[in-house]
Amino acid sequence: MAREDQEVNIVTTRFGLIHADETDVIRIPEGLVGFRNATLFVLFPDPESASLYWLQSVTSPELAFGLVAPPIALDDYQVELRPADRSALELDDEREALTYLILNRTESGVLTVNLQGPLVFNPVRRLGRQLVLTSSRHAVRFPLERDLSEPRIGVLQGPSSLRATA
Repeated sequence: MAREDQEVNIVTTRFGLIHADETDVIRIPEGLVGFRNATLFVLFPDPESASLYWLQSVTSPELAFGLVAPPIALDDYQVELRPADRSALELDDEREALTYLILNRTESGVLTVNLQGPLVFNPVRRLGRQLVLTSSRHAVRFPLERDLSEPRIGVLQGPSSLRATA
């Protein structure tokens, strides 16, 4: 007998009530820097900005992060996964990993991305991990100069049945 997916209702302060399948939930076992207790998320595209995604906490209504694919910020940005990262993500092939950068807005309104703390996902296992890069060549607040309405790049498929109700 096939198991039916359980629906998860996610209360959010930014998007209202979101309905997703249990299989759409992404686990980030170690949480994110500054938010270690938040480990369950859904990832979905912004309805208005073609290159913007949202990583919404399943358990904290106010916790949502804007994300962009690295080429939106920097054409040659690459992350090398350490063996411990590959193991934590249960990745057999590093090429299957998808990387995103957390978007920030400065007090003056400038959009920046965090190049030192990328998020890496295994889309098959629905696992994520935030890396902390120590290279000084990567800025924590790298100015985003591209328009977020550009086409989507390197997409981790979001919840198939995602429905938001305001």
